[in-house]
Amino acid sequence: MDLRKAAALWLFSACLCAAQAAASGLLSSHRLSLTAAARRALVSLHGHPKKQSLISKEAPGKGSVVPHEYMLSLYKSLSSAEQQDSRSSARNRSSSNTISSFVDLGHDDLPPQPPEQKFMFDTRSLPERDEIVGAELRILRRFPEDTSSISESGSLVHLNLYTCPTAWQEPKLIDSRSADLLDTVFSKWEVFNVWKAVGNRRHSGETLCFMLKIVSDIKASAFQPVQMGFSREGQQPHEKALLVVSSHSKRRENLFKEIRDKIKSMGNPKFLEPPDSGQQSIAKRRRKRTTLPTRTNNGKGHGKKSKTRCSKKPLHVNFKELGWDDWIIAPLDYEAYHCEGVCDFPLRSHLEPTNHAIIQTLMNSMDPESTPPSCCVPSKLSPISILYIDSGNNVVYKQYEDMVVESCGCR
Repeated sequence: MDLRKAAALWLFSACLCAAQAAASGLLSSHRLSLTAAARRALVSLHGHPKKQSLISKEAPGKGSVVPHEYMLSLYKSLSSAEQQDSRSSARNRSSSNTISSFVDLGHDDLPPQPPEQKFMFDTRSLPERDEIVGAELRILRRFPEDTSSISESGSLVHLNLYTCPTAWQEPKLIDSRSADLLDTVFSKWEVFNVWKAVGNRRHSGETLCFMLKIVSDIKASAFQPVQMGFSREGQQPHEKALLVVSSHSKRRENLFKEIRDKIKSMGNPKFLEPPDSGQQSIAKRRRKRTTLPTRTNNGKGHGKKSKTRCSKKPLHVNFKELGWDDWIIAPLDYEAYHCEGVCDFPLRSHLEPTNHAIIQTLMNSMDPESTPPSCCVPSKLSPISILYIDSGNNVVYKQYEDMVVESCGCR
């Protein structure tokens, strides 16, 4: 990590929680990465790569993370709905504010293949205190390689999904759906409801396992899923089975938590202290930004035009410039705005001052040396949604509150 990225990360974490930042440290040079395939898929989100490019950063000894196309599409549809001030679509999944995705870790058995296929997922990164409000398993079905057995038994089948057997539990049917194995020439996603299964096994600490069986609708005979279009051979990353879990967090999340979790997962204390050069440049920027014009006893400048009144000002945030584009997938940037200006007497009603701010401003107008002016701060904030890679290398869609200033006030 270069000095600029370390300095930017230090400033952000210090502003949110200085005490935690001292104990946590900063992101090390050990990073997650997006591959060229991911960049191609992200063109639909960010436009042409020449305008907003995502540079692939390969992490030594680590596999790169390729965002699943389903999650990219989900982000695009939900973020569009938010921009239109709509809460339709998947946002209404029992008021979920987080959607986590887990890619299948299983592999096909060597011949002779069993009459079932297993799908395995590591869900340990799911926050234990979050309420799971929905979960679905998405499995890609291609056109069958062997249609000879289908002609004898018919193409109508039942796709039965079970929990995997354990030493203390027999397989349990989770969901079942009918399908025609010859109804598609290309590929089709089969979606199963696994909400209860995920909720029941999330605290076990074990890998979550599902088992797929295919049974003929006519002869009640079983087909091998691998031969019926469910083979993993030649699968691209975006074609792997995907477990999608919708959850609701009752506590207000902030980006500092994600940064802290990443630091813990990397276990590198190298950047516990920000670099000196970064500190100096940050201090200069902060002094430049917070310096106010000298005030006389009557609260006015020495013949200069007074500072603008409290109002909303532009503040463009670019995650790539912060060095976070290797774990934040989208958006790459956004308009956060900020509040700036003086809160002088008399306070305007549109600034919605508190009673305390009114009294403080009045006292300041009478004796500026004894009482500071009230502060121009955000009075209303709105959320944005972020698609990112969590500490477990899973792609997560999460809505973060208080990310955009809607209005300013004197407090």
